[in-house]
Amino acid sequence: MSGCLLVINPSSGKENKDGLSEKISAMLSKHFDRIELRYTEKAGDAEAFVDLAKDLNMDTYFVVGGDGTVNEAINGLAKMENPLKFGFLPMGTVNDLARALGIPLKLEDALSALEHITWQPLDVGQINDQYFMNVVALGEIPYAVNHTSSEEKSKFGFFAYLKDGFNALINDEGQTYHIKLDGEELDAITTEIILVALTNSVGSVEQMVADARVDDGLLHLLVLKDTNALEIGQEALQNLFDGNVSQANNVSYYKGQHIEITSDDKSDDIESNVDGDPGPTLPLELSILPSKLKVMVPKA
Repeated sequence: MSGCLLVINPSSGKENKDGLSEKISAMLSKHFDRIELRYTEKAGDAEAFVDLAKDLNMDTYFVVGGDGTVNEAINGLAKMENPLKFGFLPMGTVNDLARALGIPLKLEDALSALEHITWQPLDVGQINDQYFMNVVALGEIPYAVNHTSSEEKSKFGFFAYLKDGFNALINDEGQTYHIKLDGEELDAITTEIILVALTNSVGSVEQMVADARVDDGLLHLLVLKDTNALEIGQEALQNLFDGNVSQANNVSYYKGQHIEITSDDKSDDIESNVDGDPGPTLPLELSILPSKLKVMVPKA
């Protein structure tokens, strides 16, 4: 008998209002003989419940929540030699992985779409001793985003991140980084932002890295070139509309499977952003785990 552990983060407030668990259980019952339900209560629960799913002899681990919840689930699954299959419903602000996989962002649409499913191979990234599903960002802009206040996030959503990021771009002169890509040293780079992406969608921009695929076995490295903030702002906006940010004149773009990043500038204070949350400080070592997971997606 096939089984699925359903884990819901109730912090969105939609559980009681919309009867969320009943709706999702009804959808999952079309694919699994046995479903167990758990709710997260604190940070780290979505990762810890992976062990419970294994103990219950489940085939699939399915989470409902924002990007942080999905990241926790992937951190739990990626540690397994033979991971359980994975599924999720997006309930966050950005939902880049859902965008990249073609999972609708509206709850009712996603439930309908997942009534007919297939299993998609999914790469997972590793950064130092943790894992990521979508993007690692480094520099003054991600640092500002890390410290965007909860009040501004609640009031302005994604635009709060944009505001703080653009303020950092205007007010900072950048850090100097040393990067090794697949063992080859790149020229020293002074920049306000470095991105390492696994999917085409970054920060809800669905063609940030136009040729990235969720199972291409590659890390996609984008580095903002040193230029003035007005030029960056104008070209970035144009390329957002064109859907080809990785090919912008003020962006250097590389692809590889292993990246090392260090800096001579106060390295211990340079904080990364991993899937939207604060991550480790330098030095950083990133690698790709090709097709590490199988994820539930709508059948075309």
